[in-house]
Amino acid sequence: MLQTKNRKEISLDNQTLAILQLQADKEGRKLKNYMESILNEKANNFELTDEYKSLIDDMLEKHQNKKIKYSSWDDFKVEISE
Repeated sequence: MLQTKNRKEISLDNQTLAILQLQADKEGRKLKNYMESILNEKANNFELTDEYKSLIDDMLEKHQNKKIKYSSWDDFKVEISE
């Protein structure tokens, strides 16, 4: 499977970079590879809060009961420009 990757520039202070470099060296990895791996792990390791789950359940219930008004993107643009 072909993955599309996006480049993003980040700015970190020298102390943070030095700490990350030490951790990368400890694992025998390049700094860039280490940073990508910990960011990927962090992005994939999350839990939905009970508050968020409740919000989604409420929205699904409103959708099923047809209590939500949907607009097309074009209609919305016209509505906000007035």
